[in-house]
Amino acid sequence: MANQSKIGVFLCECGRRIAPLVELDTLKKQLEGDPLISYVGVEPFSCLAPGMADIKAAVAEHGLDRVVVAGCEARVMLSKFEHELEGSGLEAGQIDIVNLRGHVAQVSDLSPEEKAVKGFKLIKAVAAGLEALAPSPLEKVEFNGPVMILGGGIATYSAAQELSRRGIECIAAVATDEWEDEIRMLHEHYPGERHYYDRLEAIMREVDSSPLVRRITVGELTSMTGRTGDYHVTFSDPMGGPPRVYEVGAIIAALDGQMLNQGSNFGHDGRNVICHTEAEEMLWTLGAPEGKVLFWLNDYEAGHPEYSYLSSRAAWSMARYMRESSPLTEVTILYNHQMSVPLSAGERAASRKLGIAWLPYDGALRPTVQAGFVTYCDPVSHLEQEMAWDKLILSPRRSVGHEATKVAHILGLEHEEGTFLEEPKQRVRPEQVGRDEAYLAGSARYPCDLHESLRQGRRAATKTAEIVAKAEAGELFAPRMVCVVDQSKCIGCGLCKEICDCGGIEPVEGPGGNIPRHVDPMVCTGGGTCAAACPYHALTIQNNTTTQREARVSTLANALAPDEVVAFGCAWGGLAAADNAGVKGMTYDPRLYMLRVSCIGQLDPSVLARAFLEGANSLLLIGCPPEDCHHSFGLDHTWSRVNLMKKLLSLCGFDRRRIALAHADLNRPEEYIQTVNSFIAAMAELGPIERTPENQEKLAGLYATVNSPRVRWVLGATLRRPWEDVYPGNQRNALAFDRDMMGVVSEEFIKARVANLLKEQARPFQLRELAAALHTDEKPLMESLREMVGEGVVGRMHKDGVAHYVMR
Repeated sequence: MANQSKIGVFLCECGRRIAPLVELDTLKKQLEGDPLISYVGVEPFSCLAPGMADIKAAVAEHGLDRVVVAGCEARVMLSKFEHELEGSGLEAGQIDIVNLRGHVAQVSDLSPEEKAVKGFKLIKAVAAGLEALAPSPLEKVEFNGPVMILGGGIATYSAAQELSRRGIECIAAVATDEWEDEIRMLHEHYPGERHYYDRLEAIMREVDSSPLVRRITVGELTSMTGRTGDYHVTFSDPMGGPPRVYEVGAIIAALDGQMLNQGSNFGHDGRNVICHTEAEEMLWTLGAPEGKVLFWLNDYEAGHPEYSYLSSRAAWSMARYMRESSPLTEVTILYNHQMSVPLSAGERAASRKLGIAWLPYDGALRPTVQAGFVTYCDPVSHLEQEMAWDKLILSPRRSVGHEATKVAHILGLEHEEGTFLEEPKQRVRPEQVGRDEAYLAGSARYPCDLHESLRQGRRAATKTAEIVAKAEAGELFAPRMVCVVDQSKCIGCGLCKEICDCGGIEPVEGPGGNIPRHVDPMVCTGGGTCAAACPYHALTIQNNTTTQREARVSTLANALAPDEVVAFGCAWGGLAAADNAGVKGMTYDPRLYMLRVSCIGQLDPSVLARAFLEGANSLLLIGCPPEDCHHSFGLDHTWSRVNLMKKLLSLCGFDRRRIALAHADLNRPEEYIQTVNSFIAAMAELGPIERTPENQEKLAGLYATVNSPRVRWVLGATLRRPWEDVYPGNQRNALAFDRDMMGVVSEEFIKARVANLLKEQARPFQLRELAAALHTDEKPLMESLREMVGEGVVGRMHKDGVAHYVMR
């Protein structure tokens, strides 16, 4: 074959951890004889300075545009090679690593010559993936417009202050023209924080006087389109005029949470029994009440003990203000004995001096509210006690709030209903972390006090300022391995946006009213499960495409012996456990050949099908431990795809066990070894697939079926969404859905086989001929043919009164 690229392979001796165990001379000769490989070198230590210098020199001398290093762990060394070789014209995606030490040399009792053969198969597969690479150009990201701070939260001011101090222009969308009004209403979100008002007022005055800050009062946020550096934000006009549109380069979302009362379940009546926000308003308008004031910190009983710290701090602040303002006010704070009193030594002394009593109760028994009394159980004596009150103040009920939820939805910050906006982030390497589409700040992110909310605003502004500074210096570039959309294929179905967990996919208006999707490269983390789910293959991970993964698995499957097994290991689970087993010198069955993927969820079903089509007899996928996926949903999305493959293998007449999904923990390599050995033993009992023409035809139909938009659409309905607790999808009846899914798969499998046969033969077929050729019954085949004729895929003609079918 003609070699379009120039691939260099560098074999690392790794001291004596590879060279004595693998016959590198034999491996070098095998690689030099392969048409894919342009250059082969051997280095004592490829990762050290002399080895790096030799690789750079070989790249320059031989014009290499892709490099494979056969050494140790890609997880550890790949980023180093990418950094060191950046000046040689090689970008991320053009460099790959085969763990020759940890996956071949250290983990079996094969002879050095046999290990060389195994290494050759793995290196050749990786080289095939690089050969299929179409490098994308490096994309510079530019900022068009100022930074916008929206949402109306109090963190707006600390964010605006930080940006203006860094010389960055910003627009602050606020609720009122008068910032004094915001302080007067602050108790609705941050009760008991009046001791911080002087400092907040100073921040507001600085922001108000800054020429770099433009304060705007607008109506509701209605839409946000665009990508990092070029957003269009639309608000309604509060006066009923046309919508207001602003072009901005970055967005910070300052969103405050909502405080509600606990309801009648705790005796709330809005007069004598009130919550913190009502108490703060009372202090603001009427001053401290006379008589007995009892704060009941009832967060434990309300089901949110994690909020008790915030409630106790607010209660302490208001209690202190009351006692300092009115000697006629008697204050007691009643708290669950499981809670620690959150006072410093100085505050404890001040509490004693002011006569503020902190009274614990036995959390095993819920206090009872009565007219003028609260009955509780003493945690020491276990006796029932009563505390008299004239004013009872309950902890507030905290929620994200309707307005904040609405803004978050427009910004693409999907979250589970009823929860705060802070989401568990994907635990990937720093270079893989996408820039949040909107940096969150405020108590809608998670419940916090005023000080923490302002700190979040400063932090969000600092992160944004760093991005802006890079853009202004012309040094901000989009990551290379992120998803991109082919808008000629995209129909705007929205499946990708539904299952994307990083929030990087947004709609964009297209011609004729079409709404295709596009990806913000500064947000996408490159997990790729969205690309693997696209019904029309409109979404791909650039520099790490499905085409490349198919090339790798095809090359490997063609090279394997009948009893050898293809495996995929995710960089955080299966691959990591295999690496650790190699480091520890633990041995396992050498018939396993593992290919690296950054996330198991990026494996398109077509990659799995291609493995079987090209000669694999079995396939093992090893991801992260359940609920511990570093890209959030890779493992359970793969679970659905593996189940699809099992159905198709059954339709082909093959054992469903030939494909299996497993998980592995980096720190438990012994469990990984048990998984591998168990699977290979089971496959040895099954034996290889008989490669008859009939079976190959079925496997070709299997491959075509997993690329059917209808099958991929139905499969997409089973995938877990970011806001769902459990997978799969929104199934109302799992068994009924599975039956429907099997029906769809069966129909599309027959149609795929018919299309393949008619295309290959390029002649008319009678129904009986087709049924005989496909070894299937005429009735279901007739139904499929009717659909294919209706879809315009197959033509029907009559000859001598008999229907014949042919591809259009």
